[in-house]
Amino acid sequence: MAGHNERRLLKNLIGNYPYRDMVLPSDSYDGQNPLKVNIGMSLVQIINVDEKNQIITLNLWLTLSWMDKSLVWDPDEFGGLKEIHLNPKKVWKPDILLYSSADERFDATYHVNVIANYNGSVEWLPPGLVRSTCAIDVTHFPFDTQTCILKYGVWTYHGFLVDLDLAGADTSSFIENGEWVLMAMKANKTVQKYDCCDELYPDVKFYIFLRRRAMYYTVNILIPCAVLSVLSLLSFLLPAETGEKLSFCVTILLSVIVFMLVLADILPSTSLSNPLLGKYFTCVLIMVAISVLMTITTINLSARHPNTHKMPKIVRKILLEWLPILLWMKQPGKVYKPLCASAERDKITGQAQPGIELLENAPTYRDRRSNGSANQSGSYLNDVNLIGIKYANYTRDEREPMVDDGAKGPREKRSRELCLILEELRALNERHERQERDDQEIYDWKFASMVIDRLSLIVISLLTAIVTYKVLSSAPNYVEM
Repeated sequence: MAGHNERRLLKNLIGNYPYRDMVLPSDSYDGQNPLKVNIGMSLVQIINVDEKNQIITLNLWLTLSWMDKSLVWDPDEFGGLKEIHLNPKKVWKPDILLYSSADERFDATYHVNVIANYNGSVEWLPPGLVRSTCAIDVTHFPFDTQTCILKYGVWTYHGFLVDLDLAGADTSSFIENGEWVLMAMKANKTVQKYDCCDELYPDVKFYIFLRRRAMYYTVNILIPCAVLSVLSLLSFLLPAETGEKLSFCVTILLSVIVFMLVLADILPSTSLSNPLLGKYFTCVLIMVAISVLMTITTINLSARHPNTHKMPKIVRKILLEWLPILLWMKQPGKVYKPLCASAERDKITGQAQPGIELLENAPTYRDRRSNGSANQSGSYLNDVNLIGIKYANYTRDEREPMVDDGAKGPREKRSRELCLILEELRALNERHERQERDDQEIYDWKFASMVIDRLSLIVISLLTAIVTYKVLSSAPNYVEM
């Protein structure tokens, strides 16, 4: 009959020991010779690393072995049978649990059959999808390395009854993960004394060293953020007159804020450390905010008018003289100075030009009416100081080249008309001078806004380069990536 020897062996092993699953297979209770349980682990796959909840999910196999003298038999008596598979509920097993378990059932291993050998050695290889707590350090995210510790120990037996020995950590069957690189796995045994008890409790800790593959975060988060920081620099190249200059900067600012919200959803809610990528995003956010403020400043300066604002001397000195020299800037075109009558002198004689002297010295019609100068013998048309050098050779006794002595009425009428003409010319000249001054002032405000744009472009470009370099250089595994 098939399985006859195995059934006889099961009846012999199980039937004679009704409390086998509860009795410790050892007669030493004084701590001199505790039961030795060898524990090992084989890591198969990293299922998930939840940074936000700080939980790691692993696919692993545990390897447990011990000696049970009550499971010894002679193979010759049972048809050469040297091993047998027993129900785990029928034999004693060490209640070894994962202290750092985050599973709802706490023990996530699958209780497979126990393999018993004829010499009394017992092996138990329970696999499981283990969820364990893991302290995630996001200081260098996404260029970070993590160390997860899995602590296994006997839950109810102290070290005087059951002692643990390390059987090793195996990674030969490990399946590569797309986000994490398994750098190494080590294990060591520790003995700990708790405040509640006098006995010692041994445990075995498995250290899993992981390094994050940063390519995903670099392509999808870091590079777009760097592109946004570069685009914020391009806003300083747009003319201040364009209405899209400010909206362009604000759009970039909102984009950076959206990326920060995405990053905050990934990282754990902790204040113990600020991630490297979070620092970079904060720096970029500050620089983009400064770009918005400088853009508002340049738009404000370029829109100023002499009727509402007057440029202070110190501002003119800094923005129109000193900074353009440092920034290699020069006002394009000719700078027109306001027309000043006293400055228009003949280059040879050094005397005032006749047309200008006429506008300077010619009395208005109201002045002549009030002073009664129209009826005096030395009329202003014959006055050298009024007419200018064109009629300087005529004396008071000679005839005026323009009017007749005998025609006092027509001469008075013509002088009155000439006074009105001179008044209009003076008004036109003043208006022209005022327009030139206003145009020059407007041009100075616009050039000042260009200087601030150039200064902001250089300063924020340097800050962007420095921040990017510091972020990448401080990453521990950036070169390896």
